[in-house]
Amino acid sequence: MPCLPANTTIFSASISMTSPGIDISFVTVSFNTLDLIKDLLEFFYSVKLPFSYRLIVVDNDSHDGSQEFLRQCNDIVYIQSGSNCGYGRAINLGIAASASSYICVLNSDVLLNRKALVTIWEFMEAHPAAGVVAPRITYGDGRDQGFIFSCSLLSHYFTLAAKLRSKLVKIKVTRKKEPYRVDGVLGAFFIIRSNVFENMLFDEEFFFYCEDLALAHRLMNERVVSYVIPSVSIIHYGGESSSTSCVKHFYTSKYLYLRKFYGDTHARLINIIDLLRFQWKRVLYGTLSFISGSRHFTAKKEYYDVAVKAVLANTGH
Repeated sequence: MPCLPANTTIFSASISMTSPGIDISFVTVSFNTLDLIKDLLEFFYSVKLPFSYRLIVVDNDSHDGSQEFLRQCNDIVYIQSGSNCGYGRAINLGIAASASSYICVLNSDVLLNRKALVTIWEFMEAHPAAGVVAPRITYGDGRDQGFIFSCSLLSHYFTLAAKLRSKLVKIKVTRKKEPYRVDGVLGAFFIIRSNVFENMLFDEEFFFYCEDLALAHRLMNERVVSYVIPSVSIIHYGGESSSTSCVKHFYTSKYLYLRKFYGDTHARLINIIDLLRFQWKRVLYGTLSFISGSRHFTAKKEYYDVAVKAVLANTGH
């Protein structure tokens, strides 16, 4: 396990970090998400689980009252990172403070349920070869999110292929009844055996976005076995966010992922394809916005303005 950097602060120190017998460490990140953290704590306060567990919350220097609230929660491990250090790095800080058989990585904006947690734990206990396990991840209305990793370079070149592949995978999930093996899992919730990685879980070069993609790809290359259990599900409320403030981070991380796993040539070619696609859409929505005055079209144009700048920055233009 990694060591905690000197500039981080652990509160709730009355809880032993090395006490034996902990089955699952639940690790999440807080960044100005006080209400979501309160909801998460309320779930654990209200449920009885057949395994031992610990909740570890890493706060990335929130300024919404999260720090003050978390300091009062003596029955969790609260880590103050001291800065907005990124999602993957924050999760790694939480894992460094854990000592358990399994690590559950979860976003703060998930709605947990007892059945899913117990089913996954029982499955992993009964199947020692399973390194990573996830339930179905859905939106609030029950639609499946794209949480299954598929190793496909073609999907990065062609958006239509990516959309078709995603749709087929979602159909497969809804039709499956029994746990089944996949290349890897992505996103808001999964449980991993702590003995399948030695140092950092997430690659800390990824500040935000694609850190789960890189992790799934790396674990697949290392032959870590991943499963999905479609009979249970967890809701992820934040899965449809598309704020333009996050666009730069997304395309920077996408380029970094492509370089790491497919090489510079493919990364540059896909970046050029993205640039041409975004330029065309920027002109299209700019024209539609001018003609109609629609705020929807204006927002689309602004999105692609930022996207164009992001992909240009990847190649130093």
